[in-house]
Amino acid sequence: MPDMLFDEKFFEKCPNCKQEFQGDLYYDMTKAQLTFIEREFKGLHRWNLSALVNRIIVLDGKKEADRAEGEDISTKMLTLIDIMKKNSDPSLDVIVLASVYQDIGRFNATVGTNQCFKRAKHYLEEARDVIKTLGDRQLQWMIEGRIAVVEARISGTTPVRGTTTSSKENVSNDMDVARTSYNFFLRNRGENDVQTIQVGEHLASVLSGAYHTIEALRLLEKLAGTSRRVHGPSHQLTKKVALSLKQLQGRYVCINIDIGSEMPYQALRYENDGKSCVIQGPVPSNVYEPRNVDDEKTFSVPTALICFPLGTPVMLHGLKKAAHLNGEIGDVREFCQSTDRCVVHLEDKGLKPVKVKPENLRIVFDLVDPKKESS
Repeated sequence: MPDMLFDEKFFEKCPNCKQEFQGDLYYDMTKAQLTFIEREFKGLHRWNLSALVNRIIVLDGKKEADRAEGEDISTKMLTLIDIMKKNSDPSLDVIVLASVYQDIGRFNATVGTNQCFKRAKHYLEEARDVIKTLGDRQLQWMIEGRIAVVEARISGTTPVRGTTTSSKENVSNDMDVARTSYNFFLRNRGENDVQTIQVGEHLASVLSGAYHTIEALRLLEKLAGTSRRVHGPSHQLTKKVALSLKQLQGRYVCINIDIGSEMPYQALRYENDGKSCVIQGPVPSNVYEPRNVDDEKTFSVPTALICFPLGTPVMLHGLKKAAHLNGEIGDVREFCQSTDRCVVHLEDKGLKPVKVKPENLRIVFDLVDPKKESS
């Protein structure tokens, strides 16, 4: 068999250091791979389809040359699918077919025109209909989430998952879609795959936006370790995940005083047995903006003056009626104005959310590995 004489990984990894190609080099290698496969293995449809998929994924529809090439590749992919269907090619399974439709849909969505958004919707619906035959409702929902985003772009509205759902339900749906996508890549490509790590980082971003900070941190720590071990510390993906982790590890608070009460500060550590907290700032309200550390001051304030923003990882402390919960960690998800208490969702899924006075909370600066903690 001709496909036994050639390893397609040649175009994906450096033969010396075994690191995956990235950036412009990877872009060029996908084109070289496609040219080689089309020339040497013209009748091997599954290889041709795989090379076309690798190529269309890296194309940016907003660039004129990429747009023209992507349209040509889409036509070739659809033609190959028709041939493989007629020949009852066993390599064209449901997952491959759905992936091809999704990739064509994704490319059209990058073009950004209303006509291409309509094409994207069509092919994503094709992918969804194929997935329906598997009976995998989670995967189907993931694709429907992408369809909803495209439909919103067509109509010019904010992408939502249905007109009757509340904002909390929309956030929950976004997390479901992101989790399903990540689990799909884990099952089919493994935890070391570049796309799996990228999808995982997106899931962490969605979790963080929904104030599931601890879960996001746990995931980013795992992804950072995997990318560093597999792809190396200098790989752009490793650096990107490490940056996301570093940004999320910062603890930002407000201090409850009349002057500057709305200005955020970075909390650094506790002092005096937790009675005071060392903070630095003020910092930009958007933690992703550059900081001028030279203009910031570091000083200590009474812990009682600290206000916990939503998403802050905290530990329960000093509870008397529910002393068994002391030491449990969780995220601040809500603030109940009527009772002046924070609503904390605990990491232990067996425990219900609790309403706690701010004085009974301490910021968690460093997460302990639950495995090490239990040993």
